[in-house]
Amino acid sequence: MAKNNITGKDAYISWIWTGGTLNLNTDYRSISQKDSVDTVETTAGADTHKTFIPTLKSATYDYSGLFPSGTAGTVAIAALAAGMQGTLVYAPEGTASGKLVRTVPAICIGPTTDTPYADVVTINVTFQSNGAWS
Repeated sequence: MAKNNITGKDAYISWIWTGGTLNLNTDYRSISQKDSVDTVETTAGADTHKTFIPTLKSATYDYSGLFPSGTAGTVAIAALAAGMQGTLVYAPEGTASGKLVRTVPAICIGPTTDTPYADVVTINVTFQSNGAWS
């Protein structure tokens, strides 16, 4: 039996922006983290295979959650507006000591909402890292 697996039930996700802190973990459905690095090709001369060196790191976070009703929905749309800059805090196991917590300066790429006929309304957004994270 696997003992080191976790679920997302304790995840902590918040977006700190100029209007305050938007708690995203209460109604979240998923968050995906994707780290990446740019590369520069270093192939030269008699090389028979391409070679590269890593240069600049980047990360994106794709969030999906339930759309809040009333004024909370209005606040969410304002906080997650395209171009909004702030800090994303993401802790997949919660914020207890010793657990992974990522604090990421980021730019919000902008929200999308899905409004199905016979299901709940969801809000989805991508955050683009904007500098070094811890």
